Amino acid sequence: MDRRRSSHIVPEIYEATIDPNHWDYVVTMIAKLTHSKSACLYYKNKEMDIASTIAQFGLPEGERMSFNDQCDTLDNMFCSKHTDTSVDPSCTQFYPGSNGVMQNDSELYVDWMKPHDIYHVGGAQLVNTPSHKAGIAILRDEKAGVWTDGELRVIDEILPHLRRALNIHSEFTHLRLKQDALLKGLDRLVIGLILYDSNAKPVYINPTALAIIDGHPGMQLQNGDLFLTNSEDEKGLRKAILDTAGIDPDDSWKQSVAIGITHPDVEAPLPLLITPMHANLITSDLDYDGAKVAVFLSDPNMQQPISIENLVSVYNVTPSEAQVAISLANGHSIDEIAESSCHSAHTIRSQLKSVFRKTGVSRQSDLIKLLLTGPFAQRRRSSAG
Repeated sequence: MDRRRSSHIVPEIYEATIDPNHWDYVVTMIAKLTHSKSACLYYKNKEMDIASTIAQFGLPEGERMSFNDQCDTLDNMFCSKHTDTSVDPSCTQFYPGSNGVMQNDSELYVDWMKPHDIYHVGGAQLVNTPSHKAGIAILRDEKAGVWTDGELRVIDEILPHLRRALNIHSEFTHLRLKQDALLKGLDRLVIGLILYDSNAKPVYINPTALAIIDGHPGMQLQNGDLFLTNSEDEKGLRKAILDTAGIDPDDSWKQSVAIGITHPDVEAPLPLLITPMHANLITSDLDYDGAKVAVFLSDPNMQQPISIENLVSVYNVTPSEAQVAISLANGHSIDEIAESSCHSAHTIRSQLKSVFRKTGVSRQSDLIKLLLTGPFAQRRRSSAG
């Protein structure tokens, strides 16, 4: 084993903190460097009790879920070998008959390792905080035998780098999960819209936003403005709006801030997206009462309150075309609309083209903009406007 090869992987490890897709390449390199059948970088969100794989090599698609089910067991095994946290743990080996750590009749071996042709398990815990933990597991079959001293030394060399990189990754993952959940909500669910001026005063609140605020215990409307019941969240919201209002249009990379509104009585956070007016397709060409910031809210338990009759009356669309437009605004795909309406996807696409032509838009984002800010959302001016 040429130990110099371990130096080749270190830059790749830190590259993965910038590009999360790169972790698969890193794990592949680790597996090949140690002549292992497979390897997996695992992550667990303790607050949500959800385990998942950050990256893997050699795990067939059907085995990944079973691996996730064993994350806690493996993590506890790796931890039990290393009580001195000041020392970086080496790749601990576990296999039937290994110093009594695991027996041939152990549940882990019988139920998981043996059915998947796994005989040797090595790994280390890399991250362990109150909210999450992460580690690496390396797997070999019986024929491959145990890892050599040279292979273990290589793993020892890269573990500190993995630990540092995973800590960085976990912070980005936490933020990205919030952002992804938010964006998924905006794509899939009802959208409320509040426009703020440069002083963080609302100049417009659409009816959907009013309904969402009214139905959520973590928010309330006071004097025509949104306030959060949690004081720290409220301070964060005000600061985010003021900071966003001051963003120069040329700073296109500073586009949005995601905030999750939580409350003990609500199971999942309610997502808010705070974005400059110029940085969003829906609001970029609006010029409304000096608005500088758009705040989007989405609630999975609500449906878009748009009247089919109003759409038919204003744009001369058919009732079925109006229903397609409303379904799209609620985030349903062409296939889902087709299935629910018992029509073909081809028919739904034809109806959508007709809606675009009659309303004068060419993109779904423009159609959503029309539904949010047109005659279907009665404009409500706050006392600040």
